[in-house]
Amino acid sequence: MTRLAFLLWPDTFEDWYDPLHVTRDDYLESYDREWSISLARALVQAGIAVDLVHATLGAAAKATQLPSGATVHFVPASRAYRVLRRITWGHAAWQRTQRLWVVAPLVSTASPALLRTLRRIRTDAVIIQDYETLRFDVAAPLLSAMGSRVIGLDTGASARPSGAPWKRFTRNRAQLLLAVNDREADRLRSAGHANVTAWPVPVRTDIFSPGDRAAARARLGIGNDERLVFAAARLHPVKNLPLLVDACRDADARLVITGDGPERRRLEAMGSSHVTLPGWLDIEEVVEWYAAADVVALSSNQEGQPVAVLEAFACARGVVATAVGGVPEVVRDGETGWLVPPRDRAALAAALRSALADRERADQFGAAGRDLVLRRHSAKAVADFIRAAALQGVADGCSASG
Repeated sequence: MTRLAFLLWPDTFEDWYDPLHVTRDDYLESYDREWSISLARALVQAGIAVDLVHATLGAAAKATQLPSGATVHFVPASRAYRVLRRITWGHAAWQRTQRLWVVAPLVSTASPALLRTLRRIRTDAVIIQDYETLRFDVAAPLLSAMGSRVIGLDTGASARPSGAPWKRFTRNRAQLLLAVNDREADRLRSAGHANVTAWPVPVRTDIFSPGDRAAARARLGIGNDERLVFAAARLHPVKNLPLLVDACRDADARLVITGDGPERRRLEAMGSSHVTLPGWLDIEEVVEWYAAADVVALSSNQEGQPVAVLEAFACARGVVATAVGGVPEVVRDGETGWLVPPRDRAALAAALRSALADRERADQFGAAGRDLVLRRHSAKAVADFIRAAALQGVADGCSASG
């Protein structure tokens, strides 16, 4: 059986999940909100064994992540990392000591316990998240020296490429680099990396599927004639949601944004009566909102692979989106949706007006988007792609290694 291990980017499990109010038990029993879980599920369903490896501030443990079926390894963080964390955060002088935090990925990753765990798993390949990070720069050479097959997988860190002089060396410790979109793959090739391809993020087409708009609106208490724009997003500045709020006001549309994050207070303070912020919802509730929407919107300043857009397409909803990152590769203007420049309120509002004025056309765009998702982003398609990448070092469309 093919076996793949994923070394995920947070220095420890708690660094990422504590702010999201996700406990270890939550993560193991029900958490289902990230690319890593979706990808693990797709691979497990295809008969591939998957190990998700997290450093932790808690006790060592090995358990099954129930939503995906992957095996999770919690490995106690190194003593050096724990000391650095204590002297850097949580005291009156933190504004001075936080400068030391830049070395956190080094001391968290160069951990004998972490490396022993990855070696003991005996995988066909170790997939390291985000090759532009210092964590990758530490892990890739060490794992390569240990004889592991290394794959670097980008999930968005390439939006701010590293300028470190050693970066080309560390990226070359990987047998394959999986870019987050075609534009990023081209950047890597121009930097001299031959073995590169873009990878498709999986979408749960068994759950994200078309629904009846009128029935969904009846259940949600929304009139059939109401102009409804939906967005599913982390409430983070990079998503530029205040711009979307303003554009929906200009387009005389109601806006519903599911999700949570640091921008919640700012969005609430805008005091817009046409905006609803229901917070995190179960997947089935999110699907209901996709069904109810006239159109789905994305207003980001940067994106890697726009998962929310792919989910909208799986639900056969047209999309209005900013032309950033990998968005133009899936939102094809006049075919699957409307593309607008980032940070352009007038253009975003105009595109929303166009979408809302012609529901039939928006639904035609959504149907074309669903065809795209079924071809490239279904669980089977993604699993086949990753299996080929892990075992052969090249996947369809990937240049031979030089």
